[in-house]
Amino acid sequence: MNNYKVTIEYLGKNYSGWQIQEGKTTIEGEITRAVKEISGEEAIIVGSGRTDAGVRAIGQVANFKIEKEFEPTKLIMALNNHLPQDISIKSAELVSDDFNARFSAKRKTYEYYFYVSPVRSSIFDEFALQVKRADTSKMQQACKHFVGEHDFSSFVASNSGKTNFVRTIFDAKIECVEGNLHKLIICGNGFLYNMVRIIMGTIILVGEGKIEPSDIAKIIEAKDRTKAGKTVSPIGLCLARVEYDQK
Repeated sequence: MNNYKVTIEYLGKNYSGWQIQEGKTTIEGEITRAVKEISGEEAIIVGSGRTDAGVRAIGQVANFKIEKEFEPTKLIMALNNHLPQDISIKSAELVSDDFNARFSAKRKTYEYYFYVSPVRSSIFDEFALQVKRADTSKMQQACKHFVGEHDFSSFVASNSGKTNFVRTIFDAKIECVEGNLHKLIICGNGFLYNMVRIIMGTIILVGEGKIEPSDIAKIIEAKDRTKAGKTVSPIGLCLARVEYDQK
């Protein structure tokens, strides 16, 4: 069997998330269909993680195993010819048999886009969350409290199904993209269900002056979902990069 690693870019607004669901259109489902159409084989697509409905990606990684052999450039072209316009394969390579896009991943980076304005933007609203007022310097201060190994029970959806809430955040920061458009960049060894969206919702509370940057440490320590901010819309969330030690 040939094990192919692919990097995928997609817009999530027309899909019910990454994972295949009966009766729904999903990213994984579309890629599974495309692989079958070009190879004639039923492949299991293993993604680095599951993104929710509406979430986009510029660096999602997946792997699949098929008997048919493709030159990577031709595999990219063949898959893209069978995928809708809002899903595209950016790169492909043949990797070792033991590579698993999910379990081999070492670091994931998410970005969450938001703009600060009392007036909505018809352009930014396509991919960013409106925050009517915010002190981004205080939001930056809040980010540093997330860095390190913590129990993130306060920042996970109640229906996550997980029992281990410990994750390591390597870096978290607010960056100005242009003008009043900003993004949260957060990199970790893994993320819980809705974790980034809840972190963003809590950082917004800091920006609005409703809590202080130092309160983040207390919220983490509380291990209580009710202490953190709301789960913000998926509109601003993007899976930017997945990193591996080996191919």
